[in-house]
Amino acid sequence: MDFEAIIELDYETQHFGFHPRIFLDRVYNAFYECLFDGLNEMKKYLSEEYNHVVSTDVVHSSTDSLFQGLVKKLDKAIDRLEFYIDENVFLIPNHVVLPEDEIHLTNPSTKEQEKELDEEIEQIKERIIVERIHRSFWKSRLEEQKYVKEELLTFKNKLQELFAVIQHSSETQEEQKLAMEKCFELWNNLKQPHFKKFFK
Repeated sequence: MDFEAIIELDYETQHFGFHPRIFLDRVYNAFYECLFDGLNEMKKYLSEEYNHVVSTDVVHSSTDSLFQGLVKKLDKAIDRLEFYIDENVFLIPNHVVLPEDEIHLTNPSTKEQEKELDEEIEQIKERIIVERIHRSFWKSRLEEQKYVKEELLTFKNKLQELFAVIQHSSETQEEQKLAMEKCFELWNNLKQPHFKKFFK
């Protein structure tokens, strides 16, 4: 998206009170979280209720594959929604002037004011560049955290399976206790501070 398009969206932001991109990002995140939480609940239910029919590994791999497929469809749907909203909802026609800007029609600006306005526009463009960089950075961090969250949840499930095996083994209680302590130690080492929020 070029600078002119972004500035036009700023005019929409002035009217609606929020940036259209923020609206779309929140819609995407809401759908993504629903998919993620829903499939995790389904995975848990199938693993507990039908473990005599299908193995836990198959349930996990199948639901993970389904999740990836649904995310791809979600991405395409959000892209179409973004195009539709930009063209039909969050669009202020060129001939429309917001009430707070009507004063500019009756009070033409001087050259000095135009110069100040040009300087302000340049500053806005610079802030837009910085904002786009920040947005790109945080978007990549969000993707990384989503991936790490999925990996840690998988590890957690594997660890729970290991506990179940240990409890049904023929080892002595002391050997079982030692093995479980080692597992907990490994689990705690993997839970770095910035990932703890995923496992509250």
